[in-house]
This record gives sequence, structure tokens and C-alpha cells, in this order.
Amino acid sequence: MKRYFFILFLLLSFAFSISAQEKEARKVDEFESVNCDDYLARMDNFQIELSNDPTAKGYILIYEGKIPKNSKGKFIFVFPHSGEAKSYKKTMIRRMAFRKYDRQRIVFIEAGFREKLTVEFWLVPAGAEPPKPTPTLKKIKYRKGEPIDFCGDDSV
Repeated sequence: MKRYFFILFLLLSFAFSISAQEKEARKVDEFESVNCDDYLARMDNFQIELSNDPTAKGYILIYEGKIPKNSKGKFIFVFPHSGEAKSYKKTMIRRMAFRKYDRQRIVFIEAGFREKLTVEFWLVPAGAEPPKPTPTLKKIKYRKGEPIDFCGDDSV
């Protein structure tokens, strides 16, 4: 009889530990500077992760920061234009519409500032706490001018 209670206790402990693990937000991807094709592939991978759990929400945190610029054949990092993070968000939303992903399952957060423009993809199961932004800078400088569309109109 004690043996059965012990086995039952182990099974319940295992079930609760699995349940507790599923209730935590999980960072799926994080990147700073990638080309447009890599960026869009990461977006698709995130959507696949999200589709594997129909009750989860996706959180995309975008930190404004320096962006790469091609200067004489090599990349350097320059201060962004004001609204650069919004340009990334616009590209993602356009990509979601093209792929017919459920926009209601994605939450975008303008997460503050970091040294380089950074994007984080988070998967948040039902009942889990959403991720909190972790900026590393209080503010950044901006260049004059308007941000360009990150991937252009043909990104989808």
C-alpha cells in the first residue's frame, strides 16, 4: 500500500513540475543585426513555435539602438533615425498579414534602448507572466531623417 502511495506521489509531483514549467514565458529568439532574409526567416520560425501552442501568445520586444550601415564595403553601426523600431514592427505586421498569421496572438512592446537595435521573440503560455523589458540604456541619440522600410515593399 505504501508503495502505491509513493508511486502516486511521484506521478503527481512529475505532473505538477511539467505543468509549472509550461507556465513560464520562454525566449524563442533574440537578434541584433541580421539581413532581411534572415530576419523574415526568424519571424516565420517564431510563428511556427507559436502555432505549436494554440493557447500561447507571442511577445515581440523591440529595443531601439544603433543599426548597421554599409560604409565603403564594410558594416559600421550608426545611430538610428527616430522611429527605427516602428519600421521593424511595420515589416513584421506586413509579414504576418501576408502569411495570414493571427495578429491578435502577437503583442509588440517598444522596450526601450540598447546599444544596438535588438529584437526578442517570446512565447508566453496561457496563465504565464509576460516578459518584462530589459533596456540597457536610458536614451540614445538619433540621426536626422526618416527611417527607411527595413525590408522594402518586396519583403513578403
